[in-house]
Amino acid sequence: MVLQFVVNLILARLLIPSDFGAIGMLAIFIAVSQVLIDGGFGSALIQKKHPTQTDFSTIFYWNLAFSTFLYFILFFCAPFISEFFSMPILKGVLRGIGLTLITNSILVIQKVRLQKQLAFKIIAVSNLNSYVIASSIGIGMAYYGEGVWSLVIMQIIYTVIAVTVLGIITRWHPSLCFSSQSMKELFSFGGYMMAANILQEICKNLQGLIIGRKFSASQMGYYSQAYKLEQVSGHSIPQVIVQIMYPIYSSLQDNRQRLNEIVMINMRVISFLVFPLIGCLIFIAEPLIVFLYGNKWLPSVPYFQILCVGGFFVCLQNINFYAVAAVGKSRSLFKWSFYKWGFLLVALLTGMNFGMYGILWSMVLSSLNIFMTNAYLSYRHTGLSIMEQIASIGPVCLISLISFLIGITCIYLHIAVIWAGLVFLVLYFILSFTFHLKALKDITVIMNNILKRNIKKQK
Repeated sequence: MVLQFVVNLILARLLIPSDFGAIGMLAIFIAVSQVLIDGGFGSALIQKKHPTQTDFSTIFYWNLAFSTFLYFILFFCAPFISEFFSMPILKGVLRGIGLTLITNSILVIQKVRLQKQLAFKIIAVSNLNSYVIASSIGIGMAYYGEGVWSLVIMQIIYTVIAVTVLGIITRWHPSLCFSSQSMKELFSFGGYMMAANILQEICKNLQGLIIGRKFSASQMGYYSQAYKLEQVSGHSIPQVIVQIMYPIYSSLQDNRQRLNEIVMINMRVISFLVFPLIGCLIFIAEPLIVFLYGNKWLPSVPYFQILCVGGFFVCLQNINFYAVAAVGKSRSLFKWSFYKWGFLLVALLTGMNFGMYGILWSMVLSSLNIFMTNAYLSYRHTGLSIMEQIASIGPVCLISLISFLIGITCIYLHIAVIWAGLVFLVLYFILSFTFHLKALKDITVIMNNILKRNIKKQK
């Protein structure tokens, strides 16, 4: 995450907003294709208690064949897509970046095997090495004026190296077998996950399609950069935790009480860590973006601030989603996806009539709706009530709100936004310790467990 942030910072100074906008316009096609490749099989393999070598091999060959098929579809559709956006360069860009579908189809199975084993250290080593090499090449290309192609080549090289590194480290290879029985068994769960994820990816990236069509490539670039920066706080940190917890949730699918206890702990810890970060970013958005990216990215500031408001809900969405998936209720997730993403579609189509701000506030409203819907599904399938969840994060929300209002008051008193942000953070942590938030106890227990394990390893 730190590497991605630094690399994006450097590239933002070397490239222009329309370069990022070109990639952003194509995000929906790549995202949906990637979901079709995974087909929910990755989640199904993690949810299954004892997947076999035959299961992994079958999905490996399926992914490889299907990703190749999808790439050829994108290849032949590229001219029509570039014509839709009235940007001829998108034809070559889509054909280039589409190659990542094939390499990612291999990467999916390698990572799922390691996730199932909780071998996240190996995944981390692979990600770090691959990204360092790929980003170095991307930055070099951007420096020498290759524009949007530096972003394309960087993504291709990253996936190729990641596949190679994981292959060398794990030495895993598929067996020469393909089981229709495995496909049928995994698809009974994964098929609904695939359908739910397709709806999710279409609607999550629909705003990019609307912005790319209705507004300029530069505005798309400003939105894309604001979205990336917000994702670091509102999405990336919680997603790392949830990806680690999903295999653990699955192992507790028959012990609902313990599963719900861990879900509540995750909600408290994530909200305690992420809420103050998002609040501070809202305060310092303008000086932060100018400092990081330069004055040419100033139009991104209000976009970023509005997206941060949605980040309060986004950071908690997937906790309940994966809890429901862990107990095997993928069909329910699929059915309710129509409501969640239909709500977003209606909100976006309404909001677009009020310009970029209308689209952004529509996304915030949708994020709240998704959180509440996932919370309801968790109650329905695991027994964890919505009121219990709200009560769990309530103290963090209240302290965040009080600190934020005092920070806003500082700005009205003509105190610099950086100092107002600092007041917000200091007050937040003072109040947290004063009222002995349960989240602090959760974090202390987690840290003590980590230290104990490290001491045992050293011995």
